[in-house]
Amino acid sequence: MILPPALDKLYQVAHDAARRFESSADGVFDPCGLILELLPRRNYYHCTPTNVLTFASTGGDGVHYSYLEGSEFSEGKHPIVMTLPCADENNMVIAESFEEFFGLGYFVGWFSLEQLIYQPNEAVAYLGRSNEELEHYAEPRLAFIREALDIRPGPPELERLHLLKQKYYELLNIPAMPA
Repeated sequence: MILPPALDKLYQVAHDAARRFESSADGVFDPCGLILELLPRRNYYHCTPTNVLTFASTGGDGVHYSYLEGSEFSEGKHPIVMTLPCADENNMVIAESFEEFFGLGYFVGWFSLEQLIYQPNEAVAYLGRSNEELEHYAEPRLAFIREALDIRPGPPELERLHLLKQKYYELLNIPAMPA
């Protein structure tokens, strides 16, 4: 399987972080809301689109992140889909690239991104500010991933999310709900 370069880099960073923090590579960023699938996988949940590969989950309520496959995307563009199995709206395109996705979690990590479905205005405000009350063990790992991937802040904006939905949502092959 050929991985997108940004995902390959994330996996390399996870292995480096695992050595530093004496953790497993798949779970090293768990405190930041990013539990990695070290080999992206299909059909993660019943509502996961069939044309995505899941690369990470948050560890809460089945929420996971996948990238949309397709040769029609330009170099570096791999739309990122957040899937929430427990929500009424199960899938949301949240970024156009891995770099944009990484920026969404810059301040507080990726666990709270699911609130973009439940409480969009509050989530945008929360994700867009520095949170000094991160759990003590999470901050060094978040700092590590920021530096290693040269992540820049890119908090979500409702207008941007609307644009991404218009541009990519129809491309998702969302399976029918099981009976």
